[in-house]
Amino acid sequence: MDRKSALVASALALAAGAASAAITFTPSGSTTFTQLFDPDGGVFAAGAYTSGQYGTFMADSAGTFSLTYLGQESAYSDGIHIVVSGGTLTEANHVGDFITGPMVAGTALDFTFFGSEGSSAKNGGPGTPHATFTLLGTNVQTRLGTFAYVVGYNDSALHDDWDDFVVGLNPTAPIPEPQTYALLLAGLGVIGFVARRRQAR
Repeated sequence: MDRKSALVASALALAAGAASAAITFTPSGSTTFTQLFDPDGGVFAAGAYTSGQYGTFMADSAGTFSLTYLGQESAYSDGIHIVVSGGTLTEANHVGDFITGPMVAGTALDFTFFGSEGSSAKNGGPGTPHATFTLLGTNVQTRLGTFAYVVGYNDSALHDDWDDFVVGLNPTAPIPEPQTYALLLAGLGVIGFVARRRQAR
């Protein structure tokens, strides 16, 4: 393989390698639900989940993530907020609505569940007493698509149920490093140069 071909191949390989960001969930405990998930107009059937894991969602690389509203079963009005992007989902949204936010490598994803009665649970940080969220499932297939993680919120201590506000969490495209852009542009330049030489012949 000549130098030009190697440069093109390297650029394309780097671009392909940067095609997906990753999120890691670090568990810190588990729970068994006393009530089964029965969302009001949501994606899942009654009894879809009977347990979950507490923990923190961390970004493995720079990029973005999305939160998709999947359903709820709550006496309060709950929701989720991405502080840095200002995006918010509430029960007034339609199932399938989503918001996105940035990921910073090595840090906790920026989202906070909240309830109209004043409850909150922040990813990677403190919340109000009794309000928590749990990981309900991984790589879950739904009619809205497949979600890397499905996460449920419990807004109070009235019931042990994590169906008060349920979202699907997915990583999206990462932010390429500057050197990745430079190498990709160089590779594209070589492709253009070769194409022009062939046309000239």
